[in-house]
Amino acid sequence: MSEAVPGRRERQRLQMRRRLLEAALSLFEAQGFEATTIDQIAERADVARQTVLNHYPTKRDFVLAWGERRRQEAAEAYVPGSGRMRERLHRIYDVLAQINERERPLTRMLRGQMVVPQPVPPAVMATLEDGAASGELFPQAAPQDVAEILAAVYFDTQNRWLLEDPPAFDLKETLSRKLDLILGQPTAT
Repeated sequence: MSEAVPGRRERQRLQMRRRLLEAALSLFEAQGFEATTIDQIAERADVARQTVLNHYPTKRDFVLAWGERRRQEAAEAYVPGSGRMRERLHRIYDVLAQINERERPLTRMLRGQMVVPQPVPPAVMATLEDGAASGELFPQAAPQDVAEILAAVYFDTQNRWLLEDPPAFDLKETLSRKLDLILGQPTAT
């Protein structure tokens, strides 16, 4: 079943949200989260203050939207039935590493504003559920528990990677190694 194509009004609403988010993120990166005001975001996006508040009632809502955008990008790496669980998780974590590398200054700036506990990306949860159903996950391991462990390892590794400039280690390689450690030895295919 195909998704419905959004109407003109919905497309305009989504376009405005993207425009506001980009304005906010560029200001956060340039001058910091705390120093950025709603009025500055409105000015950068060339809209009224109330327009910003209609779409993002608080500055924190921009951070939530930014996190959702990142999770959505990672979700694009999830293709049901495309390889084994381990391979799919590696693809998702590779995309997450690429996002972090691309947005490193912004991630450093906003990491303290992120929601705790961090949500598990739906693509990770779906991959683990698929893995449990196909017998690729340890029988005694609940997919939710493994997802929470993977999320904790991801965010801890991300935080360590963000501490030094330049980074002290390769994020993609380290995430891959830790993912294999958590999942156990790769099985022959």
